[in-house]
Amino acid sequence: MRNDKFFGFLLWLTAIFIAGCAAFFSVRGIGLLFAGSMIPVLIMASSLEVGKLMTASFLYRAWHKVSLWLKFYLTLATVTLIGITSMGIYGFLSDAFSKTTARISFYETNIEQLEKQNALNREQISKIENSANIVDNKADEAIDKFQDIYDNYVADQRTRQDALNSRLKQLDAAVSELEASSGGLFSNKKAKLEQLKEEQKEERLLIKEQLVEVDLNIAAEYKKFLANVEKYRETTTKVDTRPDIDTIYSKIKDNDAKILKFKEDIQHTDIGSFKFIANSFNVELNDVVKWFIIIIVVVFDPLAVTLIIAYHVYTGKKQPM
Repeated sequence: MRNDKFFGFLLWLTAIFIAGCAAFFSVRGIGLLFAGSMIPVLIMASSLEVGKLMTASFLYRAWHKVSLWLKFYLTLATVTLIGITSMGIYGFLSDAFSKTTARISFYETNIEQLEKQNALNREQISKIENSANIVDNKADEAIDKFQDIYDNYVADQRTRQDALNSRLKQLDAAVSELEASSGGLFSNKKAKLEQLKEEQKEERLLIKEQLVEVDLNIAAEYKKFLANVEKYRETTTKVDTRPDIDTIYSKIKDNDAKILKFKEDIQHTDIGSFKFIANSFNVELNDVVKWFIIIIVVVFDPLAVTLIIAYHVYTGKKQPM
């Protein structure tokens, strides 16, 4: 007997809990439909929910006491209110799902925009690095040209130097040949040597001056070459692209952090199970959710009303004929 009473209490408590949940979702859903007058609508919907349960209880208790027309009307009203409640529940759950999908769509749109920004930023970095490489290549080409000019100039000076040294060798050869010749009885070899050296003196001095001039020209050209290279390097290294690249990398890093945050927010509003079902049956996600809500609606409020009647049946509340 005690177990029967406890089970009856649990049955009543379950019926009231399910009916309360159904009433909450229904009243809230109906209130969303008429947001302009939400409070009056909530009061009206709440009264209808209470009236529905009381009507179902009354019909069970007084089924054999009331007239046929009253039975018909109260039954029709109860079924209609079950339909209204179900519509309210459907509206509430649909609104909740719409808010979830809208929030996820917002997150996904932001992620897509941030990823596009990162793609543009990486492209910009690539352009900056390519520009820097072009500048470096141009600098190397310019330095190579300076090197070619210097090498050609040195080659010309060395050719001139070789010609002067060759002329010195010819003069030395003439002196050596005279020194090696045999002197006659009346010859004055020494005087001839002195005369030859005297004749060569001015030319030798001129050759030595020109040789010194060649060395000085090469040294001056080398300094000029170094100055041109240094000047060109200064003009090409004034533009430092590293700070720009660092700034862009910092933007990419910030965007990646935002993308991660949005993905975490999506996980908190995850509808992955519905997506899995939609993909498995090759249907739209909205269709899966719609039929899921319909199944809940079909079971929810009718179960609450049925459990109220079941409580009366179990506890023997039916009136005798």
